[in-house]
Amino acid sequence: MILFPQPQKMTVSEGAFVLPMQEAYSDLAGFFSAVKAGVPGIKAVSAPGLEKEEYRLQIDETGIVLSASTDEGLFRAVTSLQQMIRRTGGKLPRVLIEDKPALARRGYMLDISRGRMPKVETIKGMIDFLAALKYNEFQLYMEGDCFKYAAYPKETADFDCLTPEDIEALDAYCRERFMDLVPNQNSFGHMYTWLKKPEFHHLGLFEGDETPSTLNPMLPESFDFICNLYESLLPHFSSEYVNIGLDEAYGLGKFQIEEYCRQKGKDVVFMEWLNKLSNHIREKYGKTVMFWADMIYNYPQSYHLVPKDAVALEWGYELIQSQRMTAHCIAYRDAGVRYYVCPSTNTHGSLSGRMDVTTFNIRTCAELAVEYGAEGLLLTDWGDGGHPQSWIWSMNPIALAGQYGWNTGAPQDGETFKADFIRNAEAFVDEFAFGGAGLSRLLYRMANYYLLEPERVHVCTMSAKELSLPVSQTRYAHLFDMKDSGDDFYFDNVTAYVRKVMADIEKLPLNDLYKREIRLTANLIELGSELCKVKLHPKESVREARALGDQIDRLLPEYQALWRVRNYEKGVERFSDELLARRDELRALGT
Repeated sequence: MILFPQPQKMTVSEGAFVLPMQEAYSDLAGFFSAVKAGVPGIKAVSAPGLEKEEYRLQIDETGIVLSASTDEGLFRAVTSLQQMIRRTGGKLPRVLIEDKPALARRGYMLDISRGRMPKVETIKGMIDFLAALKYNEFQLYMEGDCFKYAAYPKETADFDCLTPEDIEALDAYCRERFMDLVPNQNSFGHMYTWLKKPEFHHLGLFEGDETPSTLNPMLPESFDFICNLYESLLPHFSSEYVNIGLDEAYGLGKFQIEEYCRQKGKDVVFMEWLNKLSNHIREKYGKTVMFWADMIYNYPQSYHLVPKDAVALEWGYELIQSQRMTAHCIAYRDAGVRYYVCPSTNTHGSLSGRMDVTTFNIRTCAELAVEYGAEGLLLTDWGDGGHPQSWIWSMNPIALAGQYGWNTGAPQDGETFKADFIRNAEAFVDEFAFGGAGLSRLLYRMANYYLLEPERVHVCTMSAKELSLPVSQTRYAHLFDMKDSGDDFYFDNVTAYVRKVMADIEKLPLNDLYKREIRLTANLIELGSELCKVKLHPKESVREARALGDQIDRLLPEYQALWRVRNYEKGVERFSDELLARRDELRALGT
């Protein structure tokens, strides 16, 4: 393999051309500028008949010719050439590549609102990784406490987070790499961070003294509040799009608006809010909205109420959800609704991901997108539970989704699982990030530890989930009760398995920071697994419980130190506080 993502058509012949290596070639944006200005041995030519991102790359004994009709197409060609130079040491094979993307929009979304807020330099590194994989869209998911909103300065006055100047710098950094930085501000559900504050509490849907998570769309003050968030955020993005969220608005149809929803229909009330926000954004900012489609896909009779220019985001991260997408995609297509498909890295709720589910999810979404006319694929990376997982676990899913978004390949035939895509994605990540060490296959193995657990958990694993639940709580929703989860055998296997994989990783010549991040993940999985054993028989596990409490004390300083390397300080307390609560509960057993 000399190129990833795999191009649409590549013909390799006998012969080679040697391009002297230059240090400048290592910076993609700089290399692109150099090619445009003129590099000996590389000729860029205009080919008006090619599509926006389409390119031809031809190499023979006389040199390299890059053909494209736009700068964006030329950038994709330079991206391919840079990777080939890196992999061959500059001795390039005689080749003809004719290439263009399968999907017009290929995006990645990172949650920065529920714990982990990467620093600007960290985000730039992510953008470089995405650009090398030919992504052209990037979203930073925001709820609150992650951006300096000018309309509400006191809310972030006491801690560092992204500023308007940071966003403008990231926007420019993306544009230099032909990537669209799309603002992403939730505007209906998932508003807990704001609504728990006394001055905003009344804007929610709730009863009694509970803290709401969904805005009351009937209050004029709710609309004013959201408009203030937009006014603070949107002018700093050059994108023509904005993702307004609207997912999981669990208060819809309840509490203060129950009667109104009963009269109008929940779907109609949702559409009224969507259209109100869409109209405002279109008229004031000239932008088109995107929105998560989970609140409407069970109401196809209302699809005609979707704003004509809006983009529905069809998401689903589990095996069953992936299978249900077929009917949804057909319904969007038939109703004339613009839409994306949105798989997940599946790292949230598991510490390391669940790679067998992830590969199925990404592949299914991409194939449906191509077959039923989706405009794009947006890979989501969520931060539920304080975002304890490091970004290293997202890199292989991102690489795989990069392949599928660019070249989906032949439909799954039921036998191969497109293993070449998975292996080539791993090889790319090993080369790009890990100095060629064969780490990605071991990350894949560790991420499947949950297959040894006795129960399955929706988008989570037992070992990870139990870290966020009180020691006295054995039942998790309707999915499992620890008291019915067999015996220590299952969790002994999890612990032994993770230790074995980690021992193999320790042997690799890796950057110490990466190794520390992976080691911490392995230790947290082991902690969760051993905690499950304590919950199986708490009265007999007093000594083990206290030892786990001591283990938490050893892990927390490392967790916090690693956090600070790449992220703002604010947010580290979310998962740290969960671990401290488990420590105190474990030590209290038997007293």
